[in-house]
Amino acid sequence: MELGFDPTDILRLPLFKKVGIGLLILLIMLAAYWHFSLRDQLQVVEANKNSIASLDNSIASKKRMLLQLPRLRKELIELKQREAKAARKLPSQKEIPALLTDISNAGHEQGLEFTLFAPKPELPMNVYAKVPVEVKVRGPYHETLLFMNQVARLSRIVTFSNIKMQPSGEILNTQAWVTTYRFLNVNNQPGKKRGKR
Repeated sequence: MELGFDPTDILRLPLFKKVGIGLLILLIMLAAYWHFSLRDQLQVVEANKNSIASLDNSIASKKRMLLQLPRLRKELIELKQREAKAARKLPSQKEIPALLTDISNAGHEQGLEFTLFAPKPELPMNVYAKVPVEVKVRGPYHETLLFMNQVARLSRIVTFSNIKMQPSGEILNTQAWVTTYRFLNVNNQPGKKRGKR
């Protein structure tokens, strides 16, 4: 094979030229190794380092969450207890008629005359339902306030809203919405279907 020069001529060159040629060959081999093999491997190593760093961050985040788990469980138990306590203050479906009777009786005890006592359809919310009643009563101012106070002191939650009072001499005509609230359990919340067993 004809190279265009005699390889034995290299052996006759001075030492610094031989070293230079050797270094040039070594640099060409290193460049080829870098280009064809090492660069790809370094990219894989860098990608793996980034992946490991991301996983380490994820693990650290999960460990922090795990450390908070006992506190969160305790808070969940407390919330469930508070929900049960609040639910006891809301009448059940069976108690609504009796509660409405109590409201009516509180008005009659104060000597008020009901000109309207109209329970309306309940309005379902997230975990409770509003049970509104439109009332119109006639009676003295003081007795009307005693009636509202007595209703507000019932063992169940009852609120007054949209109160309108019109005096007519000694008599006060009062129109208001009386609203109580009923707790909805999972089986009768709007949009929830009972699962088959």
